Amino acid sequence: MPDLVQPLRRQLLRLAGALLCSPMLARAADGGLPRDVRQRILATLDAPLPKVLNVHHLALIRRFNIGWSPVESGAPMLNPEHPLGNGDTLQLAMQAVAGKDAALAAQRLMEASLLLPHFVQMADLKPGGYAYGRAPFVLTAQHVTLLRQQSWLTVEMLGMGSAEDYLAEGYWPTPYVDGKRPYGNFTNYPVEMAQALGLPVRRQADGSLAVTPALAAKLQALHEQTMAALQVFVREAGLRRNTV
Repeated sequence: MPDLVQPLRRQLLRLAGALLCSPMLARAADGGLPRDVRQRILATLDAPLPKVLNVHHLALIRRFNIGWSPVESGAPMLNPEHPLGNGDTLQLAMQAVAGKDAALAAQRLMEASLLLPHFVQMADLKPGGYAYGRAPFVLTAQHVTLLRQQSWLTVEMLGMGSAEDYLAEGYWPTPYVDGKRPYGNFTNYPVEMAQALGLPVRRQADGSLAVTPALAAKLQALHEQTMAALQVFVREAGLRRNTV
């Protein structure tokens, strides 16, 4: 099994990078992180989650670059190659926290990434029209409900290697929404979407739950919009509280 995990992990990373960033990805731009920065990242991931989302965390979250994981049905993710957008991630993190301590900036970035699933619960954004890059995006109450229902995974939970492995590949160990079960326990995720949104769900003869094909198609389209919805949310949502 270990012989299979390494190729699978590399395939996932390269596929994610290719879809998110460039057609000819060989490795991420941040592969040469200083040793003390790497050690601080690993120590931060091993430490308890911060209980307070501070101004540094918020400044970084506002700059988060949301991508789309290619795993299974697909789902939003914090871009593992460029979590703060194009450019040197460490320099961008230092700019965001207005400091010159690279290790501290990396620590705050890792803390902010771990706080992202909690931020979605701690913040709110009114439905309406927002900018999504150069395109408009209409955020609905359904989008917000689904964002709060999504199942987030850490790198270790993916079973594709450790955070240290990701860093060695030149990627930041960022969290992902579970592409196989994005809204809970069901691989038939439109059912859980319908339940969360109060839409009709029917019980079939074998006892399983299902939605009509027409509703399933609408829900799949809605699911595919959650990347844009999350990008808008991290940029625009206001905190209702700053404690986890």
